[in-house]
Amino acid sequence: MIWTSIPFAACLIGTAGANLIVSCAARNRVYDNPADVPHRDVAVLLGTSPFTPSGNPSSYYVNRIEAAAQLYHAGKYDKIIVSGGIDDEYNEPKSMRADLMKRGVPDSAIVLDNEGDRTIFSILRAKEVFHADSIIIISQEFHNKRAIYQAKHYGVDAVGFNAADSPYRSSRFKNHLREYFARVKAVLEVGI
Repeated sequence: MIWTSIPFAACLIGTAGANLIVSCAARNRVYDNPADVPHRDVAVLLGTSPFTPSGNPSSYYVNRIEAAAQLYHAGKYDKIIVSGGIDDEYNEPKSMRADLMKRGVPDSAIVLDNEGDRTIFSILRAKEVFHADSIIIISQEFHNKRAIYQAKHYGVDAVGFNAADSPYRSSRFKNHLREYFARVKAVLEVGI
């Protein structure tokens, strides 16, 4: 019995430790109020599907778009990289550009990154492809913290602006649980 509980305890401690490391890396670097966000030349809007599996508009997507437009109109960035994936059903960057333009962000301020289908790729490409080493990351708070941790590891000075979370409890639970384990993967990928 003790031999099975030791690996389980080690997994729990490792998971909690990874989450603590990520949270500490993002301490004092995430913002809810646009007025508090320091200006950066570049923002990175992390992608997510515009639709839920049932075909309804995704609150995560809509809230990220609203947050990005709000920051632009507050004068907090000059250019925004819309970073996401492409598949047969949708093109995240193209959708984000269209929806940002509907909210008054000019096309000239929007840069498409069609290869940001993972958070770490979005951060690496912001630095290596788009030559941005000081950025505002726009996503939900739980996601921003992991992205800031990854950015810090790659020498990118990142802060995060928190888009509103989902209004649906089941969606919040599922995504926060998924994020808890995604942070373990992030720590394993980039190290402490």
